[in-house]
Amino acid sequence: MEINHHSVSRKKTYDECTAKYKFRYHLKLASPVEEPFYFVYGTIVHKIAELYVENKGKIPITQLAKDVLHGKFDIQENKKCPVIPDDYQKKLQKHLKAVENLAKKIGTDGMVEYQFNYDLDPPNNRCVTGFIDRLIVKEDKGFIIDYKTTKKGKWRVNKETVKDDLQLRMYARVVQRNFGLKAENIKAALYYLEGEDLIAAQFSEESLLKVEEELKNSYIKIELADPDKVWGNVGWHCKQCSYNSICPFFNSQGTVANRWDGNLDNI
Repeated sequence: MEINHHSVSRKKTYDECTAKYKFRYHLKLASPVEEPFYFVYGTIVHKIAELYVENKGKIPITQLAKDVLHGKFDIQENKKCPVIPDDYQKKLQKHLKAVENLAKKIGTDGMVEYQFNYDLDPPNNRCVTGFIDRLIVKEDKGFIIDYKTTKKGKWRVNKETVKDDLQLRMYARVVQRNFGLKAENIKAALYYLEGEDLIAAQFSEESLLKVEEELKNSYIKIELADPDKVWGNVGWHCKQCSYNSICPFFNSQGTVANRWDGNLDNI
């Protein structure tokens, strides 16, 4: 299948369902349904946070928010901010306050939206690409911050599971290689704006080598996959998939075929 670069989100998509990967990244089909607003919302918050740190906190974050909301800045290339629904207005204020509070604690040093293009298998140009929300490198130490707008709940990464987080491990590996740092001198953290929870971890050298190998193997696996032989991984996640209306593996009634939820009343 088509793959000209890799990312953690692409790997997760392929692992979840090869048919979904085919629709999104091989065929490059536009989503048949409108993108859920919470995805756009995350982009809006990230853009405001980027501008705030980039300007060293000298421009009030509320002013930057107004500038973004009124279209002075694109939230992505050639994309203006849409109208924010009322139920997101209070959430936005709270989340921007969390960004501001973190900056008060750790300052505004470092880089924002640090872009990387890292070859997993040199010189074969099997690259993983991405952006790190905030990266602070001082002497022989590195600190990575990844903003999250995820609401509180069981889906959040916590102190017990953060060491398995693929995204943070990849970020740490990139920083290790690009800046020549030791694994034990790199801290990576998820900053949940809802509740201002900072979930941090350090990774071993072995763990960082392993994440590179995982992504390289995933890249090769996708590269070798025959797009005409992919098979949909049918499950309850299909209900949230934006391609379910065109997916041959999802039945026409919009329900998952041949699955039982354990409810005897349905028999």
